[in-house]
Amino acid sequence: INNLNKKLYKERSLFFSKIFNIDESRLIFLDHHTSHALSVAFNLDLNKKYLIFTADESGDGICASVSTYENGNLQFLCRISDENSIGTLWHNITGFMGLKPLEDEYKIMGLAPYAKSNKSRNIADEFHKIIKLNDKGEFESSIPTNWSHFFYYDKFLYERFDNLAGGIQLFTEEIVCKWVRYWINKTGIHDIALSGGLFMNVKLNQKIAELPEVESIFIMPSAGDESTVFGACFYGYKKYCEETNLPFEPKPFTHLYLGFEYGNDEIKKTLEDLKISSKYSTLYFEDIEKKIAELLAKNEIVARFSGAMEFGARALGNRSILSNPSNYDNVRIINEMIKQRDFWMPFACSILEEDQHEYIVNPKNIYAPYMIITFNTTEKGRKELKAGIHPYDFTVRPQIVRKEWNPKYHYLISEFKKLTGIGAVLNTSFNLHGEPLVRSPEDAISTFERSGLKYLALGNYLITKNE
Repeated sequence: INNLNKKLYKERSLFFSKIFNIDESRLIFLDHHTSHALSVAFNLDLNKKYLIFTADESGDGICASVSTYENGNLQFLCRISDENSIGTLWHNITGFMGLKPLEDEYKIMGLAPYAKSNKSRNIADEFHKIIKLNDKGEFESSIPTNWSHFFYYDKFLYERFDNLAGGIQLFTEEIVCKWVRYWINKTGIHDIALSGGLFMNVKLNQKIAELPEVESIFIMPSAGDESTVFGACFYGYKKYCEETNLPFEPKPFTHLYLGFEYGNDEIKKTLEDLKISSKYSTLYFEDIEKKIAELLAKNEIVARFSGAMEFGARALGNRSILSNPSNYDNVRIINEMIKQRDFWMPFACSILEEDQHEYIVNPKNIYAPYMIITFNTTEKGRKELKAGIHPYDFTVRPQIVRKEWNPKYHYLISEFKKLTGIGAVLNTSFNLHGEPLVRSPEDAISTFERSGLKYLALGNYLITKNE
């Protein structure tokens, strides 16, 4: 808040005071990277000491920070000016490559494994010339990174797109891992947590987790700015406990099914209002999960709308398009008829918790229920999950499905396993390209009608387009 002028601060205070109908004195403004850092705190053990790393493009003049966390208390060790922002490098290279900044950065990450290693190495070396880790453990750039588009035009004007992707990904992995290693060695703290938009890069998170210095890791699910709300809530809860002498007992969040939920009665009314049965076959199944599993086993593709909507950027089974992960033809079908994704982008898998080690290489037993980190796959994983892994580096971005968190989805995958022997399904978000995740039954039906989807499981109703 120190970076805001007094007039703007006053205007904001008046605005929120009016919106929430509360006195200005009750408003607390929390700076951006404090919110990011505290967003992970609900899931950290109060009796252990952690290093928290935050990194994004910019927030309140800062692009990254390192802090210690113990017993509910946060202490910053360094805060890095956004003139040295790796996130800004990604923003500008996204536009340079003809993609949409602040939206398509993940496509560069997905493209990176296609690059030749020597080409990636050469480009990464060019990045290392302009940004280094100084002896204080801070990123230091020889040029303000918001001017990096000039650097790109000077160095990379006629460079192949896949080589650029491979180069910036390699550079980011190397310098961020060096940063993490520096602070672990300096503090002696080996339990870490990550938050901020840069850590939406699931391949980067894998490299960090694999560092021998890292003993445990927690990565904020949907780590972008949407998750700062958790940090603000944590700060407010702790402050309230201190002021009222209440015990401070933060509880970890588990699943992320925090959004809107619609029952079968509401769904039935929507179907009747839209006269869906006059256009499509509409059947009610008491055991809809078993029916979906049967369709998936026949290599059909099914959109699933069930229970509460997921928070954040990842579809975790309740607003998902599902298919058989062993049939690579499903990638082409989903892309052409439904998702219209870029041809190089991989899908993801939902894997039964009890079967995870059959498919992923995870010696540190990192729990991964949020699709926020990739793992190398086993030989069985490369065979049975071929449609849900990256076809070039064979990594998978899994949702490990715990029965207690989503019993219906766990049951669906278990029924699919009974029919196929595969303890996982391909899972991609239920939306058309460029649109948000479907929220309501109306959204689900609209997406169904505007796509090549044949099957929509809407609550306990199965809607099927006629042949």
